[in-house]
Amino acid sequence: MVTYILMSKKLRREFYLLSRGEQRALLLVTFLLLLSLSIRLLVQFLPGREPPGIENFEREARALMAMLATADSLELLRADSLEATSVPFKGNAKSTEAKQSQDRPYSMIDLNRADSIQLLPLPGIGPVFAGRIVKYRNLLGGFLRADQLEEIYGMPPETVDRIRDRIYIDSTAIRKIHLDSATFRELLRHPYLDYDQVKALLDYREFKGGITTLKELQINQILHDTSLGMLVGYFELW
Repeated sequence: MVTYILMSKKLRREFYLLSRGEQRALLLVTFLLLLSLSIRLLVQFLPGREPPGIENFEREARALMAMLATADSLELLRADSLEATSVPFKGNAKSTEAKQSQDRPYSMIDLNRADSIQLLPLPGIGPVFAGRIVKYRNLLGGFLRADQLEEIYGMPPETVDRIRDRIYIDSTAIRKIHLDSATFRELLRHPYLDYDQVKALLDYREFKGGITTLKELQINQILHDTSLGMLVGYFELW
């Protein structure tokens, strides 16, 4: 208490030592600070007012987030699905806009260059399948044909059929395997080659001093016709 009194006297003495203009400025700043504090306190005790329809909007937002977290396809977020799982939100936007957007022209997607985000607009392709497509593409070195999508774990053939007319394949983006210099690890990494096939390839390459044509792999039964047919687009000779 004594300390408070001493401080008050000191502040009053220093205040009176200021010029008249400085005193006015200090009083104005003090008033504005008190006014700002009063407004903040007043806002805290005011009853909350929410815009009409906010409860419906929050329920719809929670439903959307739950669907996005569990969905394997963005199709689950289409307007017809939302109408069955959420409460309609009253707003200026018309409910038909979402359905009309499905009829708008779409751009073709390069299967060998698109990242996982760019693959999401494809029907039936959600974050899980988009990630698997990119991962399998990296293992292959690129896609040669759309049918290879069916080799991806869990990919339904129906989904592949649905996206055929929305994708194209740029074969120039394929990463080739140089048979004359590829290592055991590089060859084994390819999903179309197993351990025995890789060992046979390297043993033959070492014995012959190199591989000149892919035909000799077939003639010498280094690779079966089926395996060679699948790999011919990925092999490259010097």
